[in-house]
Amino acid sequence: MKEKLKKLYSWNTIKLLLAIGLIVFVIQKIDLSYIPELSERMSWGWFFARVAFFFLLLFLKAFQYYTVIDDDITYRDMLTVVVWQNIISNFISNTAGIASYMTMLKADKKVKLTRSGITFLMVKFGDVLIVGIYLLLSSKIVWKEIQTLQNLTVLIIMGIIFGIGLVMTTIIFRESFINLVERGLILIRVEEFSLVQRGLDALHSLAQEKQQKIFSMLQKSVLTSALYMTVTMMYSYTVVGIFDLPIKVWENIYITSILQLISFVPIQVLGGLGVTEVSMVYLYGVFGIDPVEMAAVSLGVRALFYLLNGMLLFYIPINALIQKKHKNEVPTRAE
Repeated sequence: MKEKLKKLYSWNTIKLLLAIGLIVFVIQKIDLSYIPELSERMSWGWFFARVAFFFLLLFLKAFQYYTVIDDDITYRDMLTVVVWQNIISNFISNTAGIASYMTMLKADKKVKLTRSGITFLMVKFGDVLIVGIYLLLSSKIVWKEIQTLQNLTVLIIMGIIFGIGLVMTTIIFRESFINLVERGLILIRVEEFSLVQRGLDALHSLAQEKQQKIFSMLQKSVLTSALYMTVTMMYSYTVVGIFDLPIKVWENIYITSILQLISFVPIQVLGGLGVTEVSMVYLYGVFGIDPVEMAAVSLGVRALFYLLNGMLLFYIPINALIQKKHKNEVPTRAE
């Protein structure tokens, strides 16, 4: 146990140092003369649109989990869980956010860890599938402009297809397929890696659920992910509007698709600090945005990101007061 905690501490320290190193790299690129110019270019209409889309996405993510989990839990309860998950993910790390989601559902709502884990897996499956479709469509349209990223784009799309195929094969062939995968992993001697073990545990949980139930969850996940990711594309385009960047819609969809896939990789802390900014500077640069200008824009986006997530902290005491009031009203009504 101590050894596992030591490894976890070391890994989190590495992620934090990476975040600090990358954000310092971005800050060094900033030309202070751009800041007054960007302030003058800012569109408050697009700013408030971003705020609205942020909260809409929060409600949609709660709706996703609420729809897919299909358990004895209310939408408001799921919204509370998602708010906590969002706060912890964006102010600590994605891993901590996932842990809080599963712990809260287990402790407060008596949802089994296997059910919450499968729900999370199904939601991510739907998100990756829809992002993959957006990436495929956008890359086809902007193909000539992404010469430096063409090979990487093809590899990413192939990786998504492989991942989708792996999940679908597990659902269809169940334990027999997982046993085959385990034998393959033993042959190449990677079965002891913690990431591989977590992946196998997820596949085992998936295989143990009833097929009909899984296909039902899968269908709901894909439909809700299509809605969620479409709104995400709109949300991301507000950056273009706020700072009046010369980026076309499909170029923005391509950039957002890549950024979304990067956000799924468990190497981030503090809401993707550093990793997101460096990625933005590079990806927007592919479409002709000056890296110096984009460095300033990315830090502006980061400040707004923390501001909006900080506003979620007000939800916690407000929700607690509502719940307390509701509990006090129940005995009165009974009388």
